[in-house]
Amino acid sequence: MNYIFDSSTLIYLGKVRLLEKIGMFPGDKFLPEEVYGEVVEKGLEKNESEAEYVSTLIEKKIFFVKKVALRYFKENHLSVADASVLNLTKELNGIAIIDESYARNIAKSSGIKSRGSLYIILIMVKNRLITKGEAISYLNSIIDLGFYLSNSKYNEFLSILEKMQD
Repeated sequence: MNYIFDSSTLIYLGKVRLLEKIGMFPGDKFLPEEVYGEVVEKGLEKNESEAEYVSTLIEKKIFFVKKVALRYFKENHLSVADASVLNLTKELNGIAIIDESYARNIAKSSGIKSRGSLYIILIMVKNRLITKGEAISYLNSIIDLGFYLSNSKYNEFLSILEKMQD
């Protein structure tokens, strides 16, 4: 399975240094050039901690940067980065890892698989890359960094986590 990442997932999971574990997922992990520009290039200019980290993961070939043609989705009410993620996901028949709800709704209505940061954390628990306790700690950390999550989604996450095998 190919995973195509949007900026917010890379930024938040990068800030808590959780991204290298994604390298253990089967399949390739891609960033459209526009996402690379937002996360790494602009991040380095602003001295954001995750920018150099993401750049290092690209050098280690955990993530691959790919040029994307906006064939299927244009920027109509989508950022260029979000449109690029959806286009690349459709092109590669992968999963868009995107937290922005409007883009996820577009993906759903277009038959494109999409998930968000919480999914990545849960998959890490399922694959025993992190513990349930670590998952909660990572989630709380990204929330403290500004990641928005409603109380109901937080409780849903905890419920799913509780039901997972130890």
